[in-house]
Amino acid sequence: MASHPSNNKSAKDRRNARLPLVSHLRLERRMPFRQIAAEVERQLGYSVTPKTIKTDWDLLVSEWRAEAASNTQQACDEALMECDRAIAELWRLYEASKQKRVVKRAKVRTALVDINTFGNPVVGKPLDAPVPLESETSSVTEEPVGDVRILAEIRKWEERRDKLLGLDKVQVDITSGGKEFKGFSSVLPVVPGIDEIVRRIDEERERKLSEEDE
Repeated sequence: MASHPSNNKSAKDRRNARLPLVSHLRLERRMPFRQIAAEVERQLGYSVTPKTIKTDWDLLVSEWRAEAASNTQQACDEALMECDRAIAELWRLYEASKQKRVVKRAKVRTALVDINTFGNPVVGKPLDAPVPLESETSSVTEEPVGDVRILAEIRKWEERRDKLLGLDKVQVDITSGGKEFKGFSSVLPVVPGIDEIVRRIDEERERKLSEEDE
């Protein structure tokens, strides 16, 4: 009798061929390891122990964890770069808001009546609208202290960055008597998708903790 083709494969080849079946039976059909071992023998033509199936399953879980961690880390890195770009741009805008600037102001003298050649108003001849007679222009140099709204926005982006890095511990504001720091008000749009990224990171952490407890 000819042997089953699976019997001619190496242990590694057998395992690689077995893993998709183990994954399907465990995830979709919720089979216990002992029943999966029997199904492997029926479909693949060689016997394995439930312990071997458990090892297969642990390998699959390890690979899934690594892939999920890699995807999460990539998304986190992209969000961090977005935060860094926003913070750098906001600092540039803040520094620009502190620059001296020259403001020109014009003062115009008008008349509501006609003026004769001697510069005197003509009595009894009111005009429909004020007529400009002469103007004065002056220049004033302003020295702004910086736009505090930009500082508030910088703080908001820094808080998001800290959250992505796992540094979102309770912060204490020394000016509030030791109470929790609540942050500043928002004046610019929210980072696209950042809440979803953070939620995925938190879920991945919770999943790892729950699996380690099993």
